[in-house]
Amino acid sequence: MTKRHFNIIGGGLVGISTLYELVSRGHEATLFEAEEELGRGASFANGGMLTPSMPDPWNGPGVAGHLMASLFDPKSSMKLHLSQVPALAGWGLRFLAASGRAQHQATTLANYRLCAASVERTRELTARLGLQYDQSDAGTLKIFESAQAMAGPLELADRLAEAGLRFDKLDAAGAVAAEPQLAAIGHRIAGALRFPDDGVGDARKFVLALAEKARELGGTIRLGARVDKLLTRNSRIEGVASGGEEHHGEVVLCTGVWSPELARQVGLPIPVKPAKGYSVSVAAGALGNRMPRLPVIDDAMHAAVVPLGHRLRFVGTAEFAGFNRRIDQPRVDNLIALFERVYPDLVSNLDLSDARPWAGLRPMSAEGRPIIQKSPRDGLWLNCGHGHLGWTMASGSAELLADLIERKPNASADDFRKFG
Repeated sequence: MTKRHFNIIGGGLVGISTLYELVSRGHEATLFEAEEELGRGASFANGGMLTPSMPDPWNGPGVAGHLMASLFDPKSSMKLHLSQVPALAGWGLRFLAASGRAQHQATTLANYRLCAASVERTRELTARLGLQYDQSDAGTLKIFESAQAMAGPLELADRLAEAGLRFDKLDAAGAVAAEPQLAAIGHRIAGALRFPDDGVGDARKFVLALAEKARELGGTIRLGARVDKLLTRNSRIEGVASGGEEHHGEVVLCTGVWSPELARQVGLPIPVKPAKGYSVSVAAGALGNRMPRLPVIDDAMHAAVVPLGHRLRFVGTAEFAGFNRRIDQPRVDNLIALFERVYPDLVSNLDLSDARPWAGLRPMSAEGRPIIQKSPRDGLWLNCGHGHLGWTMASGSAELLADLIERKPNASADDFRKFG
Protein backbone atom coordinates (compact mmCIF):
# COMPACT_ATOMS: atom_id res chain seq x y z
CA MET A 1 0.00 0.00 0.00
CA THR A 2 1.26 3.46 -0.92
CA LYS A 3 1.41 5.83 2.03
CA ARG A 4 -0.44 9.09 1.32
CA HIS A 5 -0.75 12.37 3.18
CA PHE A 6 -4.13 13.87 4.03
CA ASN A 7 -5.21 17.23 5.42
CA ILE A 8 -8.44 16.73 7.35
CA ILE A 9 -10.56 19.79 8.06
CA GLY A 10 -12.77 19.62 11.16
CA GLY A 11 -12.10 18.39 14.70
CA GLY A 12 -15.47 16.92 15.64
CA LEU A 13 -16.69 13.33 15.63
CA VAL A 14 -16.41 12.81 11.90
CA GLY A 15 -13.03 14.52 11.53
CA ILE A 16 -11.35 12.74 14.44
CA SER A 17 -12.81 9.39 13.40
CA THR A 18 -11.45 9.96 9.90
CA LEU A 19 -8.04 10.95 11.28
CA TYR A 20 -7.83 7.79 13.38
CA GLU A 21 -9.00 5.54 10.55
CA LEU A 22 -6.42 6.88 8.11
CA VAL A 23 -3.42 6.86 10.44
CA SER A 24 -4.35 3.41 11.73
CA ARG A 25 -3.99 2.22 8.12
CA GLY A 26 -0.51 3.66 7.82
CA HIS A 27 -1.26 6.97 6.10
CA GLU A 28 0.03 10.34 7.24
CA ALA A 29 -2.62 12.85 8.27
CA THR A 30 -2.89 16.32 9.76
CA LEU A 31 -6.16 17.58 11.18
CA PHE A 32 -7.04 21.29 11.25
CA GLU A 33 -9.54 22.60 13.82
CA ALA A 34 -10.43 26.29 13.90
CA GLU A 35 -11.35 26.23 17.61
CA GLU A 36 -8.80 26.01 20.40
CA GLU A 37 -10.32 22.71 21.52
CA LEU A 38 -11.64 19.61 19.77
CA GLY A 39 -15.32 18.76 19.63
CA ARG A 40 -16.66 22.26 20.32
CA GLY A 41 -19.27 22.22 17.55
CA ALA A 42 -22.13 19.78 17.04
CA SER A 43 -20.19 17.09 18.94
CA PHE A 44 -20.01 19.06 22.18
CA ALA A 45 -23.27 18.32 24.03
CA ASN A 46 -25.38 16.43 21.53
CA GLY A 47 -27.97 13.78 22.27
CA GLY A 48 -25.38 11.19 23.26
CA MET A 49 -27.32 8.33 21.71
CA LEU A 50 -25.98 5.76 19.24
CA THR A 51 -29.18 4.87 17.43
CA PRO A 52 -29.29 2.53 14.43
CA SER A 53 -32.99 2.38 15.33
CA MET A 54 -33.50 6.00 14.19
CA PRO A 55 -32.09 6.12 10.63
CA ASP A 56 -35.13 7.76 9.03
CA PRO A 57 -34.40 11.29 7.75
CA TRP A 58 -36.64 14.10 8.90
CA ASN A 59 -37.97 14.85 5.45
CA GLY A 60 -40.57 12.11 5.54
CA PRO A 61 -43.91 12.12 3.70
CA GLY A 62 -46.02 15.06 4.89
CA VAL A 63 -43.07 17.16 6.03
CA ALA A 64 -44.14 20.13 3.89
CA GLY A 65 -47.35 20.59 5.85
CA HIS A 66 -45.53 20.18 9.13
CA LEU A 67 -43.00 22.87 8.26
CA MET A 68 -45.70 25.29 7.10
CA ALA A 69 -47.59 24.82 10.37
CA SER A 70 -44.37 25.31 12.34
CA LEU A 71 -44.02 28.87 11.07
CA PHE A 72 -46.75 29.85 13.50
CA ASP A 73 -46.07 27.34 16.30
CA PRO A 74 -43.19 28.23 18.66
CA LYS A 75 -43.39 24.77 20.28
CA SER A 76 -43.15 22.76 17.05
CA SER A 77 -40.62 19.90 17.28
CA MET A 78 -39.25 20.84 13.84
CA LYS A 79 -39.54 24.59 13.37
CA LEU A 80 -38.93 26.66 10.27
CA HIS A 81 -38.30 30.35 10.91
CA LEU A 82 -39.89 32.66 8.34
CA SER A 83 -36.66 34.65 8.01
CA GLN A 84 -34.90 31.54 6.71
CA VAL A 85 -37.28 30.74 3.86
CA PRO A 86 -35.28 32.68 1.21
CA ALA A 87 -31.95 31.14 2.29
CA LEU A 88 -33.42 27.64 2.22
CA ALA A 89 -35.24 28.00 -1.09
CA GLY A 90 -33.07 25.81 -3.34
CA TRP A 91 -32.04 23.39 -0.62
CA GLY A 92 -35.62 23.24 0.65
CA LEU A 93 -37.01 22.20 -2.72
CA ARG A 94 -34.57 19.28 -2.79
CA PHE A 95 -35.42 18.47 0.83
CA LEU A 96 -39.11 18.26 -0.08
CA ALA A 97 -38.48 16.42 -3.34
CA ALA A 98 -36.75 13.67 -1.34
CA SER A 99 -39.75 13.24 0.97
CA GLY A 100 -41.70 10.89 -1.32
CA ARG A 101 -42.41 7.53 0.25
CA ALA A 102 -40.20 5.41 -2.02
CA GLN A 103 -37.16 7.68 -1.79
CA HIS A 104 -37.60 8.18 1.96
CA GLN A 105 -37.68 4.43 2.51
CA ALA A 106 -34.58 3.90 0.35
CA THR A 107 -32.68 6.58 2.27
CA THR A 108 -33.79 5.14 5.59
CA LEU A 109 -32.51 1.69 4.63
CA ALA A 110 -29.16 3.04 3.41
CA ASN A 111 -28.78 5.06 6.61
CA TYR A 112 -29.64 2.04 8.73
CA ARG A 113 -26.98 -0.14 7.13
CA LEU A 114 -24.31 2.49 7.78
CA CYS A 115 -25.57 3.17 11.31
CA ALA A 116 -25.50 -0.51 12.27
CA ALA A 117 -22.00 -1.02 10.86
CA SER A 118 -20.81 2.21 12.48
CA VAL A 119 -22.02 1.36 15.98
CA GLU A 120 -20.40 -2.06 15.67
CA ARG A 121 -17.15 -0.32 14.67
CA THR A 122 -17.45 2.16 17.56
CA ARG A 123 -17.82 -0.69 20.04
CA GLU A 124 -14.89 -2.57 18.52
CA LEU A 125 -12.69 0.53 18.85
CA THR A 126 -13.92 1.11 22.39
CA ALA A 127 -13.02 -2.41 23.50
CA ARG A 128 -9.69 -2.62 21.65
CA LEU A 129 -8.43 0.84 22.60
CA GLY A 130 -9.90 0.95 26.11
CA LEU A 131 -11.83 4.15 25.45
CA GLN A 132 -13.90 5.69 28.25
CA TYR A 133 -16.72 8.14 27.48
CA ASP A 134 -19.61 7.35 29.88
CA GLN A 135 -20.73 4.64 27.50
CA SER A 136 -23.57 2.19 28.05
CA ASP A 137 -25.03 -0.46 25.76
CA ALA A 138 -28.38 -0.82 27.53
CA GLY A 139 -30.41 0.14 24.45
CA THR A 140 -33.12 2.78 24.08
CA LEU A 141 -36.86 2.88 24.73
CA LYS A 142 -39.55 4.72 22.78
CA ILE A 143 -42.79 5.24 24.67
CA PHE A 144 -46.23 6.05 23.24
CA GLU A 145 -49.46 7.25 24.76
CA SER A 146 -51.70 5.71 22.08
CA ALA A 147 -51.68 2.83 19.65
CA GLN A 148 -52.11 5.35 16.85
CA ALA A 149 -48.92 7.18 17.82
CA MET A 150 -47.05 3.87 17.90
CA ALA A 151 -48.27 2.64 14.51
CA GLY A 152 -45.79 4.55 12.31
CA PRO A 153 -42.66 3.77 14.36
CA LEU A 154 -43.74 0.12 14.63
CA GLU A 155 -44.16 -0.10 10.86
CA LEU A 156 -40.66 1.35 10.42
CA ALA A 157 -39.18 -1.10 12.92
CA ASP A 158 -40.87 -4.04 11.19
CA ARG A 159 -39.46 -2.91 7.84
CA LEU A 160 -35.93 -2.47 9.20
CA ALA A 161 -36.10 -5.83 10.96
CA GLU A 162 -35.69 -7.38 7.51
CA ALA A 163 -32.29 -5.63 7.34
CA GLY A 164 -31.26 -6.77 10.83
CA LEU A 165 -32.79 -4.32 13.33
CA ARG A 166 -33.69 -6.01 16.60
CA PHE A 167 -36.52 -4.65 18.70
CA ASP A 168 -39.10 -5.66 21.26
CA LYS A 169 -42.71 -4.50 21.25
CA LEU A 170 -43.76 -3.90 24.86
CA ASP A 171 -46.93 -3.12 26.76
CA ALA A 172 -46.99 -0.72 29.69
CA ALA A 173 -45.76 -3.36 32.13
CA GLY A 174 -42.93 -4.30 29.80
CA ALA A 175 -41.91 -0.65 29.44
CA VAL A 176 -41.76 -0.22 33.22
CA ALA A 177 -39.80 -3.46 33.57
CA ALA A 178 -37.27 -2.09 31.05
CA GLU A 179 -37.11 1.28 32.82
CA PRO A 180 -38.46 1.06 36.39
CA GLN A 181 -38.37 4.84 36.87
CA LEU A 182 -41.33 5.06 34.45
CA ALA A 183 -43.64 3.47 37.05
CA ALA A 184 -45.22 6.80 37.92
CA ILE A 185 -46.53 7.24 34.36
CA GLY A 186 -47.18 3.59 33.59
CA HIS A 187 -50.91 4.28 33.36
CA ARG A 188 -50.26 6.69 30.47
CA ILE A 189 -48.13 4.30 28.42
CA ALA A 190 -50.07 2.51 25.69
CA GLY A 191 -47.00 0.72 24.38
CA ALA A 192 -43.28 0.96 23.80
CA LEU A 193 -40.50 -0.18 21.51
CA ARG A 194 -37.19 -1.26 22.97
CA PHE A 195 -34.07 -1.33 20.80
CA PRO A 196 -31.39 -3.44 22.53
CA ASP A 197 -28.61 -2.65 20.05
CA ASP A 198 -28.71 1.11 20.61
CA GLY A 199 -26.29 2.73 23.03
CA VAL A 200 -25.26 5.93 24.70
CA GLY A 201 -22.06 7.84 25.34
CA ASP A 202 -20.61 11.31 25.71
CA ALA A 203 -19.66 12.21 22.13
CA ARG A 204 -17.11 14.86 23.08
CA LYS A 205 -15.34 12.54 25.52
CA PHE A 206 -15.14 10.02 22.68
CA VAL A 207 -13.61 12.68 20.41
CA LEU A 208 -10.93 13.52 22.99
CA ALA A 209 -10.15 9.87 23.76
CA LEU A 210 -9.89 8.83 20.10
CA ALA A 211 -7.80 11.91 19.29
CA GLU A 212 -5.16 10.75 21.77
CA LYS A 213 -5.05 7.34 20.12
CA ALA A 214 -4.66 8.99 16.71
CA ARG A 215 -1.76 11.09 18.03
CA GLU A 216 -0.08 7.94 19.37
CA LEU A 217 -0.18 6.53 15.83
CA GLY A 218 1.47 9.64 14.39
CA GLY A 219 -1.55 11.77 13.55
CA THR A 220 -1.03 15.53 13.86
CA ILE A 221 -3.73 17.83 15.26
CA ARG A 222 -3.51 21.60 14.80
CA LEU A 223 -5.84 23.57 17.07
CA GLY A 224 -6.77 27.20 16.49
CA ALA A 225 -5.94 26.53 12.85
CA ARG A 226 -8.67 27.85 10.60
CA VAL A 227 -8.40 26.74 6.99
CA ASP A 228 -8.73 29.85 4.86
CA LYS A 229 -8.35 28.37 1.43
CA LEU A 230 -8.17 25.14 -0.54
CA LEU A 231 -5.05 25.09 -2.69
CA THR A 232 -5.61 24.19 -6.33
CA ARG A 233 -3.50 23.54 -9.41
CA ASN A 234 -5.06 22.76 -12.78
CA SER A 235 -8.42 22.07 -11.05
CA ARG A 236 -6.84 19.55 -8.66
CA ILE A 237 -6.96 20.17 -4.90
CA GLU A 238 -3.40 20.02 -3.58
CA GLY A 239 -3.70 21.15 0.03
CA VAL A 240 -4.87 23.87 2.37
CA ALA A 241 -3.77 27.32 3.48
CA SER A 242 -4.00 28.03 7.19
CA GLY A 243 -2.49 30.88 9.20
CA GLY A 244 -0.40 32.06 6.27
CA GLU A 245 1.14 28.63 5.73
CA GLU A 246 0.53 26.11 2.97
CA HIS A 247 0.11 22.41 3.74
CA HIS A 248 0.20 20.09 0.77
CA GLY A 249 -1.58 16.79 0.36
CA GLU A 250 -5.04 15.45 -0.31
CA VAL A 251 -7.92 17.09 1.56
CA VAL A 252 -10.83 15.59 3.48
CA LEU A 253 -13.75 17.89 4.26
CA CYS A 254 -15.34 17.02 7.64
CA THR A 255 -16.52 20.49 8.65
CA GLY A 256 -20.22 19.85 9.20
CA VAL A 257 -22.36 22.90 8.48
CA TRP A 258 -19.28 24.81 7.26
CA SER A 259 -18.48 22.32 4.51
CA PRO A 260 -20.41 24.22 1.79
CA GLU A 261 -18.45 27.41 2.49
CA LEU A 262 -15.09 25.78 1.75
CA ALA A 263 -16.37 23.69 -1.14
CA ARG A 264 -17.81 26.79 -2.77
CA GLN A 265 -14.24 28.07 -3.22
CA VAL A 266 -13.67 25.37 -5.82
CA GLY A 267 -17.11 25.58 -7.42
CA LEU A 268 -18.57 22.56 -5.64
CA PRO A 269 -22.16 23.00 -4.35
CA ILE A 270 -22.65 20.81 -1.28
CA PRO A 271 -26.37 20.65 -0.31
CA VAL A 272 -25.99 20.94 3.48
CA LYS A 273 -27.80 23.40 5.77
CA PRO A 274 -27.73 23.89 9.57
CA ALA A 275 -30.55 22.63 11.78
CA LYS A 276 -30.26 23.82 15.37
CA GLY A 277 -30.71 21.22 18.07
CA TYR A 278 -30.89 21.70 21.83
CA SER A 279 -29.77 19.88 24.92
CA VAL A 280 -30.07 20.55 28.64
CA SER A 281 -27.62 18.76 30.97
CA VAL A 282 -28.15 18.45 34.71
CA ALA A 283 -26.13 16.76 37.45
CA ALA A 284 -28.01 13.67 38.63
CA GLY A 285 -25.73 12.06 41.19
CA ALA A 286 -28.33 12.75 43.86
CA LEU A 287 -30.65 10.19 42.26
CA GLY A 288 -28.45 7.32 43.41
CA ASN A 289 -30.08 4.01 42.53
CA ARG A 290 -33.05 5.87 41.05
CA MET A 291 -30.98 6.94 38.04
CA PRO A 292 -32.75 5.88 34.83
CA ARG A 293 -31.15 2.91 33.11
CA LEU A 294 -31.55 3.88 29.47
CA PRO A 295 -32.65 6.73 27.21
CA VAL A 296 -36.39 7.24 26.93
CA ILE A 297 -37.53 8.81 23.67
CA ASP A 298 -40.66 10.79 22.95
CA ASP A 299 -40.96 10.18 19.22
CA ALA A 300 -43.61 12.85 18.66
CA MET A 301 -41.31 15.55 20.07
CA HIS A 302 -38.11 14.20 18.49
CA ALA A 303 -36.80 14.46 22.06
CA ALA A 304 -35.37 12.21 24.75
CA VAL A 305 -34.18 11.97 28.34
CA VAL A 306 -30.70 10.41 28.29
CA PRO A 307 -28.69 9.11 31.27
CA LEU A 308 -25.05 9.99 30.64
CA GLY A 309 -22.66 8.99 33.41
CA HIS A 310 -23.75 10.95 36.49
CA ARG A 311 -25.82 13.38 34.42
CA LEU A 312 -29.17 13.46 32.73
CA ARG A 313 -29.42 15.15 29.35
CA PHE A 314 -32.71 16.29 27.83
CA VAL A 315 -32.25 16.52 24.07
CA GLY A 316 -34.11 17.17 20.87
CA THR A 317 -36.12 19.47 18.64
CA ALA A 318 -34.86 21.09 15.44
CA GLU A 319 -34.93 24.66 14.20
CA PHE A 320 -34.11 25.94 10.76
CA ALA A 321 -32.71 29.25 11.97
CA GLY A 322 -29.60 29.62 9.85
CA PHE A 323 -26.28 29.79 11.72
CA ASN A 324 -27.88 31.38 14.76
CA ARG A 325 -26.84 29.43 17.87
CA ARG A 326 -28.73 31.65 20.31
CA ILE A 327 -30.53 29.64 22.97
CA ASP A 328 -34.25 30.35 22.96
CA GLN A 329 -35.65 29.80 26.44
CA PRO A 330 -39.02 28.41 25.27
CA ARG A 331 -37.18 25.54 23.54
CA VAL A 332 -35.23 24.84 26.73
CA ASP A 333 -38.44 24.97 28.73
CA ASN A 334 -39.97 22.40 26.38
CA LEU A 335 -37.16 19.96 27.09
CA ILE A 336 -37.41 20.45 30.84
CA ALA A 337 -41.17 19.95 30.55
CA LEU A 338 -40.48 16.67 28.74
CA PHE A 339 -38.38 15.47 31.66
CA GLU A 340 -41.05 16.51 34.15
CA ARG A 341 -43.71 14.66 32.16
CA VAL A 342 -41.65 11.46 31.78
CA TYR A 343 -40.17 11.35 35.29
CA PRO A 344 -42.47 13.34 37.63
CA ASP A 345 -41.17 11.45 40.67
CA LEU A 346 -37.57 12.51 40.03
CA VAL A 347 -38.07 16.24 39.58
CA SER A 348 -37.78 17.12 43.26
CA ASN A 349 -34.44 15.28 43.51
CA LEU A 350 -32.69 17.46 40.92
CA ASP A 351 -31.61 21.08 40.94
CA LEU A 352 -32.99 22.17 37.59
CA SER A 353 -31.96 25.77 38.27
CA ASP A 354 -28.39 24.58 37.66
CA ALA A 355 -29.23 22.92 34.34
CA ARG A 356 -26.88 23.75 31.46
CA PRO A 357 -28.56 24.48 28.12
CA TRP A 358 -26.71 24.16 24.83
CA ALA A 359 -27.51 24.56 21.16
CA GLY A 360 -25.58 23.07 18.25
CA LEU A 361 -25.95 23.05 14.48
CA ARG A 362 -26.62 19.72 12.83
CA PRO A 363 -25.38 19.51 9.21
CA MET A 364 -28.51 18.42 7.32
CA SER A 365 -28.16 17.23 3.74
CA ALA A 366 -31.07 17.91 1.42
CA GLU A 367 -31.62 14.20 0.73
CA GLY A 368 -31.35 13.10 4.36
CA ARG A 369 -28.22 10.97 3.94
CA PRO A 370 -24.57 11.97 4.40
CA ILE A 371 -22.16 12.64 1.53
CA ILE A 372 -19.18 10.27 1.72
CA GLN A 373 -17.12 10.09 -1.45
CA LYS A 374 -14.34 11.31 -3.68
CA SER A 375 -15.45 14.72 -4.92
CA PRO A 376 -15.50 15.75 -8.58
CA ARG A 377 -12.32 17.73 -7.80
CA ASP A 378 -9.32 15.41 -7.73
CA GLY A 379 -7.57 15.51 -4.37
CA LEU A 380 -10.72 16.39 -2.39
CA TRP A 381 -12.72 13.88 -0.36
CA LEU A 382 -16.08 14.52 1.32
CA ASN A 383 -17.38 13.22 4.66
CA CYS A 384 -20.17 15.56 5.68
CA GLY A 385 -23.93 16.09 5.99
CA HIS A 386 -24.71 13.52 8.71
CA GLY A 387 -27.56 15.50 10.27
CA HIS A 388 -28.89 14.07 13.53
CA LEU A 389 -26.88 10.84 13.03
CA GLY A 390 -23.33 12.19 13.27
CA TRP A 391 -22.48 10.38 16.50
CA THR A 392 -24.08 7.16 15.31
CA MET A 393 -22.43 7.25 11.87
CA ALA A 394 -19.00 8.71 12.67
CA SER A 395 -16.91 5.55 12.94
CA GLY A 396 -18.61 3.82 10.02
CA SER A 397 -18.34 6.89 7.81
CA ALA A 398 -14.61 7.10 8.47
CA GLU A 399 -14.20 3.41 7.68
CA LEU A 400 -16.23 3.78 4.47
CA LEU A 401 -14.22 6.80 3.32
CA ALA A 402 -10.92 5.06 4.04
CA ASP A 403 -12.09 2.05 2.01
CA LEU A 404 -12.97 4.36 -0.89
CA ILE A 405 -9.56 6.04 -0.67
CA GLU A 406 -7.83 2.66 -0.76
CA ARG A 407 -10.23 1.30 -3.40
CA LYS A 408 -11.36 -1.50 -1.14
CA PRO A 409 -14.85 -2.97 -1.60
CA ASN A 410 -17.50 -1.62 0.76
CA ALA A 411 -21.19 -2.51 0.49
CA SER A 412 -22.19 1.09 1.23
CA ALA A 413 -19.97 2.66 -1.42
CA ASP A 414 -22.82 3.75 -3.70
CA ASP A 415 -25.33 4.74 -1.00
CA PHE A 416 -23.75 8.07 -0.04
CA ARG A 417 -22.37 9.35 -3.32
CA LYS A 418 -23.90 12.68 -4.31
CA PHE A 419 -21.57 13.57 -7.17
CA GLY A 420 -20.40 11.48 -10.09
